[in-house]
Amino acid sequence: MRTLWKSVALAGVLGLGTEAAAEGWHGYASLGAGITLDHLSDFHAKGPALHGYLGVESPPGLSLGLLAEVSETWGQQQFPVAADPNRLERAQLDYKAVGIEARLRFFRDKPINPWVGARLSKSWSSSFTPDDAGRLLREKIDTTSMAFRLGIDGWFNSRWGLSVATAFQFCDVKFTEEAIKECAEPLHSVIAGPVLRF
Repeated sequence: MRTLWKSVALAGVLGLGTEAAAEGWHGYASLGAGITLDHLSDFHAKGPALHGYLGVESPPGLSLGLLAEVSETWGQQQFPVAADPNRLERAQLDYKAVGIEARLRFFRDKPINPWVGARLSKSWSSSFTPDDAGRLLREKIDTTSMAFRLGIDGWFNSRWGLSVATAFQFCDVKFTEEAIKECAEPLHSVIAGPVLRF
């Protein structure tokens, strides 16, 4: 949690120094689809992801909003299933996340707006991963996760645009050692979709 507040504070300082901030408050809503990639573990999993965001933005360009994200990935390697060792399956790393996200948007009066963000969310997963013997077992994981995001929004008019963003999601390592062991390596996502400004 301390890391999140530091990120929000840094975003606030940067936002106050942005010269190109547009006047007034705005709401933002976006819905995107894309891919989640597991670059850092031995599973090398990948699969689809969906992301939704609804937030309110202050005049300096700092916003806070609610998010929901769902992803399901499959690994490249195959492992025997515990119930039937003759059957091979691929590892699955899935999650559903609901939480809050802070964003800092730059050049709000321009047709192209880059932004940075940090989120804190509650995550649920029923991952299908190997145990110490290499057999696939289903585990239900309920934890807290964090993600850092980079994005860019391009506007067709004053209300509608296209948003493209990338993020790295981490499990919250401030919880118990057992929770750390349950978490996968950071998952990288790339999401694109329409964005509405109101």
